[in-house]
Amino acid sequence: MKTDDIIEKSIFLIMEYYKNNLRPLFENLGEDVLWIGPAERQQIRGRDNLVKAFSAEKHQLKFTMGDIKAVAISPHASVREVLLHYDIYTHYPSGNTDLHDQRLHLTWRERRAKAGFEKAYRPEIVMIHISNAWKYDTRDKIYPVHYENVPSRPLVHPHPETWVVVKGTDMSIHRIAASHILYIETVKHSSRFLVHTKTGTIMAIGTLRDMEKNYLGIFIRIHASYLVNPSYVEEIRRFFVILSDGTQLPVPEKKYMQVKKHLLEDDIGRS
Repeated sequence: MKTDDIIEKSIFLIMEYYKNNLRPLFENLGEDVLWIGPAERQQIRGRDNLVKAFSAEKHQLKFTMGDIKAVAISPHASVREVLLHYDIYTHYPSGNTDLHDQRLHLTWRERRAKAGFEKAYRPEIVMIHISNAWKYDTRDKIYPVHYENVPSRPLVHPHPETWVVVKGTDMSIHRIAASHILYIETVKHSSRFLVHTKTGTIMAIGTLRDMEKNYLGIFIRIHASYLVNPSYVEEIRRFFVILSDGTQLPVPEKKYMQVKKHLLEDDIGRS
């Protein structure tokens, strides 16, 4: 059971879950799965009982996910503990939006299953724990339909978002909205780089060349050591750029006119 594959599957399942597509989640549950829900004292044991509970759930809620950070540990060769940390916005029919800083803990177990005459192994979820609890309303079953009590907030991503995925040096996986990234900076003499976002900095494994190739059209290479998000470039001078947070990054003299042209073209495209 490869850790990266389990992390990738965990992210996929939660993204589909919040699109109100529950089938992928159900297909990966163990028969004895334990659900510890977000409401007080909410526990459901067994796949059939959990599917039954969700089937009885009727709601008109919609959800928007923000950036996701995923961390995994391997307490045993056949077990993976995956922690997903993300912002989730719940949109109510009234137009109000509620924000939760949510933590989701998934325990995966590799279980042997018969496949013809050979023995095969498949990962399955044996525990789901959503750790940010709120007061429980007895009229609700799974989702906090009657929890709404906050003023309206804007949507997180009113337009389709582009996501950037990087692996942290602590082996965590970060799924970051491209619109949250200010610039990316290489760490000299290493295969590491720094992702500078609006809320902090992430040390990641890889090279700027890979990032430039994988996310072509999102970032502009202004220097051997820097990729910038043109959306945050406030000004370009000889020979540096100034970002919206005041950061100044160098632009080589030989590259200055090319960078200036790219930034002007990008600005025209966004206007």
